Amino acid sequence: MLLLLLPFLITACFNPEPEDYGLALEAVDVVCVEATFRVTASGVPETWTCGLYRDDSLVVTETLSGQSGYIRDTGLLPAADYTYHITYMKEGRDKDRSDPIAVTTLDTTSHDFTWTVETLGDAGSYFNDVAIVDENNIWVVGYIKKGDSIYNAAHWDGEKWEMIRVMFAVYYSEDPTFIDNVQINSLYYINNSNSLFFTCLGALTIYEDLRSWKYIELNPMQGVPGNSIWGSSSDNVWFAGNNGTLVHYDGSRFRRVESGTGVDLKDMDGTPDGKHVFVAGVMKMGDWAGYSVFLHIEEGIPKIKYTSTPYSGDPENGNFGAIHALTVTDSRVYTNPLAVDMLVYEIIPDIYHYYPVKSTVLRTDYYAAGLQICGKRNQDILFISQESVVVHYNGSSLRIMMDLLQLYGNNMLWVRRARYTDNLAVIVGLFDTGIPGGIIVKGVHQD
Repeated sequence: MLLLLLPFLITACFNPEPEDYGLALEAVDVVCVEATFRVTASGVPETWTCGLYRDDSLVVTETLSGQSGYIRDTGLLPAADYTYHITYMKEGRDKDRSDPIAVTTLDTTSHDFTWTVETLGDAGSYFNDVAIVDENNIWVVGYIKKGDSIYNAAHWDGEKWEMIRVMFAVYYSEDPTFIDNVQINSLYYINNSNSLFFTCLGALTIYEDLRSWKYIELNPMQGVPGNSIWGSSSDNVWFAGNNGTLVHYDGSRFRRVESGTGVDLKDMDGTPDGKHVFVAGVMKMGDWAGYSVFLHIEEGIPKIKYTSTPYSGDPENGNFGAIHALTVTDSRVYTNPLAVDMLVYEIIPDIYHYYPVKSTVLRTDYYAAGLQICGKRNQDILFISQESVVVHYNGSSLRIMMDLLQLYGNNMLWVRRARYTDNLAVIVGLFDTGIPGGIIVKGVHQD
């Protein structure tokens, strides 16, 4: 028996464990001070230990399941070059290593903005939304009273504001009824098709040619959403509204989509390629009660990724508080739960990062109800409170800007919508008392 087993024993002794585990490392999200990597391997156990090396120093040890996963490094410097590789670690030793990859972190942006304030219309005027085509082509919508005249939109051509009556053709029968004095709730500009999408009167509307303004035909859908619009192209547009209402436009027809929630959907944004759309919803029950949802729409299907109950949250147990607003870059979603901290959702690894802001930056008395977030770069995000306090995140730090609050005082300037693109921020809303007209605030970022 021993003679029969001897060849197998000799073979086992002289065939050590293979050293090539097919390790590979890919950077999937690199920002100013953090980097996330996708790890792949072959031949490793179901559960194995991965070591992440930065410039030949072991910085992270992670236990992974399966032959792929994610690993993250933090505490990096902005605008810095690093070299990374991973290893398969067994019993405290590196059994194999991947090829190195080079990574350069993003540089931070400045916190410097120059703010100007304009008003349009008489007392009682207000703006609900704004669309920025470029610095010389800006649209605002709402309700504008000027003497005996009523307008529902205004356009900036680089020199002056032109007040406009947007006319709508409503089809109650075969012949349209034209109306031009209705309040417009929201609008969104589709850059690659030069189109504006509106909501008003509980109806979805499209204006597809900015060069010749005629009228807009209302789609006769009752109770459709009017809180927020987002689209990546003229044949991929989403509308969100109260009671969990979602509607999708595919270029030819409107289609209701089941959201899976009855919460009022307040804000929406998506990745530039249109593959990922995110929606924030809040149902308030008094001043500091209620609940919140965070939806991810992928391939046209909404999924609830996060719920907040109670409204105030419990961060230590993964409940970060109510989410009122969000903005989406190509890789991350930035939110401001309960308007006191920053919560970032990293799209590809499908994980949350919670940044409790212990300083007075977001936790100020004047920033107790931040309802607007905007920005398309991971190192250039604006958080704006209802009372017009602006906080800028430059990829590494937050800075509070009290310019507008100091100019007009508390509870005077009320924000309804903000947009930020190409270093131009436009904030619209209304004055509470004392100052006539709807408010238009422009902020130019000194990058």
